[in-house]
Amino acid sequence: MTDGIVVGVSGWFTPHGVRYHEDIRSVAEIVPADWSALLAHADEIGFFERPEQGPAGPSDRIFHLAITAGGRSRKLSINDPFETPGLAHLIRLTRRAVNDRKVLTQQTLGDEAFAALLAAQVAGPGV
Repeated sequence: MTDGIVVGVSGWFTPHGVRYHEDIRSVAEIVPADWSALLAHADEIGFFERPEQGPAGPSDRIFHLAITAGGRSRKLSINDPFETPGLAHLIRLTRRAVNDRKVLTQQTLGDEAFAALLAAQVAGPGV
């Protein structure tokens, strides 16, 4: 993967089994300030060198986090409840980067979707 993040969440049960959800964002799709904050905090808590946690408890959610940045890459399973406040903050920063916003450019949308967006803008509100 190019620079970016992948975050998956698993571990809550439904009548149909364990549920899993995953979001993927390249660095081009993340607001630059969010990406910088996420990387700074990951470095601060030693994310790229951190050992794997022990097994999750039966009622724990598990965040499956992968960060790739500047030639460094790390995949880590993080149990919730969190081992440290630093891990909890890392997950908050990650969720903000993937859920709150997605940067839309011609490159991230593709030509057809970008053309449709421009056409809607030209047509004006209510169209």
